[in-house]
Amino acid sequence: MKTDQPPADQGDTSDIPAISINAKDRGELAEGGELRLSVTTIENQWNSYNVNGNTGDMSDVWDPIAPKFFVYDEAGTPVWNPDYLAEEPVVEENPTKVTMKINKSAKWGDGKAIGVKDFQNIWKACNGEDTEFECASTDGYSEVASIEQGADEQEVIVTFKDNFPDYSSILSSVPAAESTKDAKTFNTGSTGPNPAYEAGPFTVENFDKTERKITYVPNPNWWGEKPLLEKISIREMEATQTANAFTNNELDAFEVGVDPDAYTRAKGYAEGEVRQAAGPDWRHITFNSQAGELKDIKVRQAIVYGLNRTEIGASDLAGIDWPVKPLNNHFFMENMDAYKDSAAETGIDFNQEKAKSTLEEAGWMAPEGNPEGIRVKDGKELKVKFMQLSGIPVSENEALQVQNQLKAVGIGVDIVSVPSEKFSDTLTSHAFEMIAFSWLGTPYPMANINQIYGAGSDSNFAQLELPEVDTLAKEIGTEPDNQVRIDKTNQVDKILWENVHTLPLYQRPQNTGVKKNLANYGSFGMASRDWTKVGYLK
Repeated sequence: MKTDQPPADQGDTSDIPAISINAKDRGELAEGGELRLSVTTIENQWNSYNVNGNTGDMSDVWDPIAPKFFVYDEAGTPVWNPDYLAEEPVVEENPTKVTMKINKSAKWGDGKAIGVKDFQNIWKACNGEDTEFECASTDGYSEVASIEQGADEQEVIVTFKDNFPDYSSILSSVPAAESTKDAKTFNTGSTGPNPAYEAGPFTVENFDKTERKITYVPNPNWWGEKPLLEKISIREMEATQTANAFTNNELDAFEVGVDPDAYTRAKGYAEGEVRQAAGPDWRHITFNSQAGELKDIKVRQAIVYGLNRTEIGASDLAGIDWPVKPLNNHFFMENMDAYKDSAAETGIDFNQEKAKSTLEEAGWMAPEGNPEGIRVKDGKELKVKFMQLSGIPVSENEALQVQNQLKAVGIGVDIVSVPSEKFSDTLTSHAFEMIAFSWLGTPYPMANINQIYGAGSDSNFAQLELPEVDTLAKEIGTEPDNQVRIDKTNQVDKILWENVHTLPLYQRPQNTGVKKNLANYGSFGMASRDWTKVGYLK
């Protein structure tokens, strides 16, 4: 029997570490060894600033070879990196002006010093003025007024149009100037590794396009602390195969995610363990506000009232050791100080009776003689479509959960399957009504709010335009007072909750299966990987 009270929450994430990597000092680790990893897809586009190369997989591919001017601690706080910066950057306000002195030892693979030209080229490519550049995003770059040379080519002076507190978001890394010199090179010039575009502690030794495998070795010209590993390999592999590869000693680490079978196998593997962290990733449902009955805010609100998110989370996470608790904020995770419970504040949360009365207010009535049937208005049944990704267990489970739960309040749900490889096309073409997926968070929860929630943004998949959100997002982007930013961001969250742009489900666990003797690697949360420290115990 269903009730309006969800099952008791199973704890929260406050006791889960923000990072879990088996941290060890270098003195405890051996030199040498290979780290074998995998990604689902190695793209043909190796320019990670291009829209077709800006994927999580390609971010993993680039990480050992990319420059990092700022790195992130476990709280997601940017910290200047002495491997690439000679001293702490000087930051002035009104407007924000950042002066960076690049370490003169920092060089690209072709021997060219990293300098102002590298920053100028990517700014000009991705500031939105030249649409021939297929940039993944213009966020941040569009706020830059100028990038100039200081005392020499290694002193970079970046001046923004206004205050821009998240300046490190676009200054944390940079591509080689040669790779972004014109639109043709930017769009089609990086179809594989190029040493001239690399500036990390490792370099690509080989990319086997047939076996879809990349091999990295320590960069012989690296100016920082010597890496411990003698080799890293990343191979292309379907996610469904990684647990087997791990327990068959073909991989040394893999992303478990919320796959209960993979979780059980990794935990049961004698040489392995699961390292778990409370990162910024979260599961949610996006509502297409321009589709079918979802155009009506009352219907969207009724759906939220009708969904028991604790039950959905418990079902999704069955077999995973993780607190089952709904996430009630679009920007901050529960283990962040800025977190505010907008569901409690707005009252828009699981309440079946409220779901029914809201639908009645909108004219959707239970059919005569059948109070448990699909509601009807003007002779039409109330039905919505839920898009599930076929072959993805968590997506298929959520579709069934939503269908069963909404039936109890008189909403019919038609489940529509789409192949997982069509996921991006489905989102960008808005060929859905409701769809669940994960947002992967960053250390900048208050940056680029209008990218997902702003009017006219290609990533506003809900197609819900809220003028007050646009106004607040602009203010948040230029507000120097962090507490004011937090307060305004939580105002945005409340507006999103009231208008049902998206419905957060739960904070997604970061679970990584790792060989027990591997140190300084695992679930990083919001922290950066330090590839010079990854190694095996002596």
